[in-house]
Amino acid sequence: MKIELDRINDQSKLEGVNHKGAKVVIDGSSTENDENPGISPMELVLMGVGGCSSMDILSILKKQKQEVESYKVLVDSKRSEEIPKVFEQIHVKYIFKGNIDPKKVERAIALSMEKYCSVSIMLEKAAEISWSYEIE
Repeated sequence: MKIELDRINDQSKLEGVNHKGAKVVIDGSSTENDENPGISPMELVLMGVGGCSSMDILSILKKQKQEVESYKVLVDSKRSEEIPKVFEQIHVKYIFKGNIDPKKVERAIALSMEKYCSVSIMLEKAAEISWSYEIE
């Protein structure tokens, strides 16, 4: 796995590109007035947890023939006050809509968070990771 990062102009922004050509702007500035704000590196980590586990969960539920009409993930975190401001707690909330068996949802999430999701398993060595779900 390889990525490339290129500085954008003379700002504290980088454009990250993966081997498929997909791009993301990473922003190290704390300016709120930026016209084209990027995503901070720590926000990318949280997106990684939500995205990685989502790929697993949605795949498992599809194999179980669960009808997921819509899906959303909310990731909340608490960081250390001291530098380095590492994550101390991460909570992932999965919100489903559709004709879905709650037991299958719980099992899919548990499998992802405990066995398949490399991001959450890596991060749990440093932070407390919890999860919840809701079926609308």
